[in-house]
Amino acid sequence: MAVTIKDVAKKAGVNASTVSRVIKDSSEISDKTKAKVRKAMQDLGYRRNAAAQILASGKTNTIGVVFPPVSDKASQPFFMKILTSINETARDYNVSVAIATGHSTKELKKQVELQYSEKRVDGFIILYAGKRDEIRDYLLENDIPFVLVGTPSERQNEITHVDNDNMLLGREAVRHLAELQHQKIAFVTDTTEGEVYEERYQGFKDEMNRLGLTKRLIFFNKDFMLEDETALVAMDDVLALKVVERLSEIGLKVPDDVSMITYNNSIFASILHPYLTTFDIHIEQLGAAAVKKFLDLSNDKNFLPEKTIIPFELILRESTKIKK
Repeated sequence: MAVTIKDVAKKAGVNASTVSRVIKDSSEISDKTKAKVRKAMQDLGYRRNAAAQILASGKTNTIGVVFPPVSDKASQPFFMKILTSINETARDYNVSVAIATGHSTKELKKQVELQYSEKRVDGFIILYAGKRDEIRDYLLENDIPFVLVGTPSERQNEITHVDNDNMLLGREAVRHLAELQHQKIAFVTDTTEGEVYEERYQGFKDEMNRLGLTKRLIFFNKDFMLEDETALVAMDDVLALKVVERLSEIGLKVPDDVSMITYNNSIFASILHPYLTTFDIHIEQLGAAAVKKFLDLSNDKNFLPEKTIIPFELILRESTKIKK
């Protein structure tokens, strides 16, 4: 026999109406009561009647997760890590996740429009930000709930978004290297697009200028070479490993000849020596916050757009050392 709301209410020691409001994630119910009810649901194996729920509330209890329109997403551990966090957090709130992906913005927009028009999702979490995007324009124009992971360069006041302080991340990388007596530092990137690059590089430039140090921007490719830099700031861990390999090919060792600091604290940061000094941007917290903000947004018509900043942490490993 199927487990009912009344069964859950009895086990949790609450009214059936309280269980219904917990299922809808009502702000009127305390976190303590929600946790107790959700545990009772899990213990009893309660499953919502999805069709009845949609008819009763008009909601699917499903969030669409929109990946960026690029072909090499699998090479970036950020996306798999944040998707795992989104999935786990959504499950805690008895919400499902649907993926929207495409090789071009046109393909991706078609997916997003289809998912929403066919009532497969209640709205979206978008895993990229930056400059004006026709998918965001479509969502805004049609008053469709969505949360952005990252900081949009336009219409920030209209968009709920979750991000790190990327300009501060750029500054802190320089400060750490400067404390190690490095004065000639380059920022290495393999992209000049997106707000993450723009903000990290801007923070890097600002701090280098403030300290009066010698800076350079290097675009990583097969012709990558150093001039007289003694330290590098790499755009992310994946790129940092490529830089380490390239430096080895030209007879330079990290950190003996060149110190390097990077970002994201992915699994790649500690699988090969030298282990990378990197900033942990707490991707799990980014994903969890995105889900919670989406639920706030979709459950409260008076919810005002806001930005949530997730703190970061410097993880000291082997790739940086004091300049001799």
